[in-house]
Amino acid sequence: MVGTVFLFIYWPSFNAALATGLQQQRAIGNTLLSITASCLVAVYVSRLVLGKIDMEVLLNATLAGGVVMGASCDMISNPGYSMITGSIAGAISALGFLKLNKICKEKLFLHDTCGVLFLHGIPGTIGGFVSVICSALAMYNF
Repeated sequence: MVGTVFLFIYWPSFNAALATGLQQQRAIGNTLLSITASCLVAVYVSRLVLGKIDMEVLLNATLAGGVVMGASCDMISNPGYSMITGSIAGAISALGFLKLNKICKEKLFLHDTCGVLFLHGIPGTIGGFVSVICSALAMYNF
C-alpha cells in the first residue's frame, strides 16, 4: 500500500521528466487527473462487483491510470479526456483483476502473480492507441 501511495505521488513526475515548459505542466496535470479517475472508478467497480472494496484491485487499478498516460500525457489538451482515459483504464484493470484473472488461470493456464497484464499490459496498449489518436487529431487542436 505504501508503494502505491509513493507511485501515486511521483508518477506524474516520471511521465513529465522529458517534457519542457508548458508540456511538462500539462503532463503532470493530465497524469494526476488520470490516476485519480482510475482510482475512483476502481473503487466503484470493486464495490459494484464484490459489494466491498478490494484493496488489491484498488492498488493495482489506481496505477493503471498512470500507465495509460505514459505516451500521451503531454498531448492531451483537454483535462476531461485524460480523466476519461484514466477511467477506462481503471475499469478495465479492475474488471480484469476481478473476473478475467480467474478465467486466464483456469482456461489458458496463465497465472499472473503480480498483475502485469491488467496493470501494465492492457493499460499500456490503450495508452498507445490514445497517443495515436492524439497525434492524428493534433492538427485539429482538440
